[in-house]
Amino acid sequence: MTKSVFYQIDISDVGGHVIDITLQFTPTANQHLLSLPAWIPGSYMIRDFARNITAISASDREGDLALQQTDKQSWQLACRQHRVTVRYQLYAYDLSVRAAYVDDEIAILNPACLCLAVAGMQQLVHKVDLLKPSATSCQQWRVASSLTPATDTAWLDFGRYSAKNYAELIDSPILAGVFTLSEFSVDAVPHYLVITGNNRTDQARFTKDLAQICHAQQQVFGALPADLTQYWFLLWITEDGYGGLEHMHSTLLLSNRSALPAPAQSDNTTVSITDNYQDLLALCSHEYFHTWWVKRLKPSCFHNYQLAAEQYTPQLWLYEGFTSYYDDLALVRSGLISTERYISTLEKLLSRVTRNPSNSKQSLTDSSFNAWTKFYKQDENAPNAVVSYYAKGALLALCLHAELNANGSSLDQVVRQLWQNYLPSGTPDNALQLTLQQLGFPALATLCSQWLTRALPLPLESAFAKLGVQLTLRPMQHQDDLGGAVSSNNVFIGIQTKVVNGWLQVTQVYHGGSAHQAGVMAGDQLLALDNAKITSNSWAELLQRYPLNSRVQLSVFRKDRLLTLPLTLAVASQQVAMLTVTDNGLCQQWLNVSG
Repeated sequence: MTKSVFYQIDISDVGGHVIDITLQFTPTANQHLLSLPAWIPGSYMIRDFARNITAISASDREGDLALQQTDKQSWQLACRQHRVTVRYQLYAYDLSVRAAYVDDEIAILNPACLCLAVAGMQQLVHKVDLLKPSATSCQQWRVASSLTPATDTAWLDFGRYSAKNYAELIDSPILAGVFTLSEFSVDAVPHYLVITGNNRTDQARFTKDLAQICHAQQQVFGALPADLTQYWFLLWITEDGYGGLEHMHSTLLLSNRSALPAPAQSDNTTVSITDNYQDLLALCSHEYFHTWWVKRLKPSCFHNYQLAAEQYTPQLWLYEGFTSYYDDLALVRSGLISTERYISTLEKLLSRVTRNPSNSKQSLTDSSFNAWTKFYKQDENAPNAVVSYYAKGALLALCLHAELNANGSSLDQVVRQLWQNYLPSGTPDNALQLTLQQLGFPALATLCSQWLTRALPLPLESAFAKLGVQLTLRPMQHQDDLGGAVSSNNVFIGIQTKVVNGWLQVTQVYHGGSAHQAGVMAGDQLLALDNAKITSNSWAELLQRYPLNSRVQLSVFRKDRLLTLPLTLAVASQQVAMLTVTDNGLCQQWLNVSG
């Protein structure tokens, strides 16, 4: 009999969000270390999944076995020569795509946060028996996962599933609940769209749109990955949520119900795509691009994931930034959105970078390397200190695309060359520069190194000019301003606010703005402007009553102190983007032609 590691997953208490897990294996040594990952690949933050284990014990046919915890996520197991059984219980109520969640509607099971690894046995086949919950609310549940079902496990049913090793197991999320399923093919490889719940949506429309996106991404690389035999879009619909996480043969997505296309949206015209639906399609596009880009081609250090602690790389700008560039680009290339709509989307992407002082404070390589403690743990100072390797990385890809287009090449060609060069080994930190040199662009390779390592704005104006588009930066008008044309000039003092206990409270202060110059701080409660009461409804209107450069008195509570600050209503130093197509031929060549 082939050796394997076996798990039984039993959702034993739906209302209590409790999962009972039984782990069994035949020991090969007197001791085995059992451990749970501290993080999940693709999400670069320590999650400490083991904190959700509420009880654990071990035994064999002779009785109890000694199990000594050695750190926050590991246990040393003393073994005899008999088959070992480890029983443990977890709390599962993390409403995210990274962990485990159970209620009376759905179970989201990421094996990375559920299945203990057995040291020395990670390369064995790993089998999972998934038990159907006994709760009445779960009787109509089905199962969706890229794990391989046993021959006696019916399609989409509870039962036995397997993975060829531990790495594949923890890279294969399981969704159980009520859902709808549709299927399409890309290069004869079956793709499945799973949507949880009973939603009034046009699944046929969604499936057709998704197929077009997948074909567009496939054309960037020329073919699907050779080992891709199936792909699952596991879409978890909630009242309010957004996010996704990539896996080798699937993606787990979280979205709110309003993002789904309504049944009335029965055609495939650009007019019928709402902003929410476009965001959902872009999310699917982003995670699907990762099928090549970070799940297979990845930084060389990720070829051996170390899941007990942080694993640093300065390359996240390449894998998340380029993916963020191609996610929206696939929508316009596939004809799902118009050029005008794509340009508007780009204005928002640009503005999220240009309006933040961090654009000149942190480099892309630094942002990537310190993602664990900065990007994933943002605080009130984030706009001033943390640049997004997603957004600015996407803009670097755009700048590179513009330079390559102007010199008879394309970004697609560079992406394919990186794929061919480094798929077996993973990318070194200078992989992009080496590839540009290989393709005959040494000066561009040097330029890219500067863009990556220096905390400076990218040459966006000249890049857009090469693509037939004019970029104009204008002052930010309000806290939600993400660019585009404006009909009037409003005063923005450089703060973000939200209502807390009925008061308008400052959450972030942009360095260099009027509020910063006046001494406004995060946490201040805004009370009055020249003795006129400030509310969330009156704040913007009060500001517009003053001409630019007026000096006013701003009253605030700072903790338990009442302060009055002299504030000058100057033109905002924060800038957002406006884009205008000036050469339609160049613009269409950029958007519609793959290299």
